[in-house]
Amino acid sequence: QIFWTTLEDHTVGFRESPAFAQWRAIVGPFFASAPVVQHFDLLAKSPTPKR
Repeated sequence: QIFWTTLEDHTVGFRESPAFAQWRAIVGPFFASAPVVQHFDLLAKSPTPKR
């Protein structure tokens, strides 16, 4: 799971970057088909436990 600050950080910032092309060239051959991408909004977050 990857967390993006905004949807556009993924759909524009990453997908249109040289890093995406490089990532896709590395992992693309291992996909049987295009990956399914879903975006969700985080509604709540549990507090981090103290150590």
